Amino acid sequence: MFITTQNEIESLMPTARWAEPRKLFGYLEEEERVALEPLLGTPLYQWLCEEYERLKDTYVDITSTTIKPTHKAKTDPALPYADVTETLDAIQAGMHPYQTPCVPAGDEEDEVPAEDMMTIRLIRICQQIEFYKMLSHKAGLLTVSFNEGGGANRVFADGYEPADTKEIDRMTKDAFMSAGRSIDSLLLFLEADAKGDKLFTGLWSEADAFYLHKDLLFQTARVLQQFLDINNERWAYVKLVRDIRFSQDTYLEPRVGDHLIAAMLSYANDGTLPGKPEDSEVDVSEDVVKTLLKKLRTALAFYVEARRVDLLPSKEKLARRDSMTDAKQAMAMACAYIEENLDALGDAAVGTPIYNAVREKEAQAQRDREHREEAECRRRREACETSRRKLFTAFPHTHVTPEHK
Repeated sequence: MFITTQNEIESLMPTARWAEPRKLFGYLEEEERVALEPLLGTPLYQWLCEEYERLKDTYVDITSTTIKPTHKAKTDPALPYADVTETLDAIQAGMHPYQTPCVPAGDEEDEVPAEDMMTIRLIRICQQIEFYKMLSHKAGLLTVSFNEGGGANRVFADGYEPADTKEIDRMTKDAFMSAGRSIDSLLLFLEADAKGDKLFTGLWSEADAFYLHKDLLFQTARVLQQFLDINNERWAYVKLVRDIRFSQDTYLEPRVGDHLIAAMLSYANDGTLPGKPEDSEVDVSEDVVKTLLKKLRTALAFYVEARRVDLLPSKEKLARRDSMTDAKQAMAMACAYIEENLDALGDAAVGTPIYNAVREKEAQAQRDREHREEAECRRRREACETSRRKLFTAFPHTHVTPEHK
């Protein structure tokens, strides 16, 4: 559990007052299991639970710790690393948001280790996700109570007017939006760490939400954003991973071959170009490989778009039909490009369906030429034999050959 105290609840929602926070543990535990653990992966989730208990024992209250970016945190300046709760925590603690972070009790002169700062930041984001998810799903249950006879009562606090349906709906919507932003913050945080110090990457790499999928042409959300608009949301990319994998395995690999797809993945991940066949006189062209990768990604993006279900019902059928038409056209253009540049793709193209089809077409053309040449030779030979027969049978009857004298 990442939320166990009233102070943690109030740091996420200052207007929340529960006399017994433990009564929410069942709801919070459910959200951890359903919404949070799949994002982190079981190994990282279990490790963070242990770290949460250790940090609470060390710092007494991690919600009042203002986390400042350090040299450990600055792995990628382009990525927003700040936790949206830092300013709120600092104000509640009565200090400026950019003051020096607090330190363990009894050791006021020592700074908080950078690893602990990063772990606390990650836990704070996890707390946001599970709390706001819980509110968005359980707001209705939290406003109703049941007495011993089974009757339903509306819950309200002394000194407040009972919330009406409109206010509850708005609160639910706000909580849902806050949870979505927190999920994106979590994925941004873990992705930045994976590109930098890799404090959590070893554990997170086993999760389905791991940002880097080296087996896909769209390895990251940033690459997908270039071909399909997902509003730069990491969570939107995670939800599309299965559609991307299905489209790549179903539409692309049978057409261009798994060997060529593997070569494109190797170039996309490591910049490795395919090898040059021994009997080839043409060098592998990086420009051709780069252009082909772009064409394949374009086709894949249209196939994924055709499978998206978040379109308006009235436009869904038309949008899917148009996307599938664009996908087939883009795929045909990619296949034509491969056929035109087989030699420039090196051994990556050898043995692929397009390569075999082109070589079979060339072999058939060669066989046709040989057959035509044989037919022409046969026709000439037969014409010559016919001419000789006419030559020796055209003499007059009075003519006597030397052997008949």
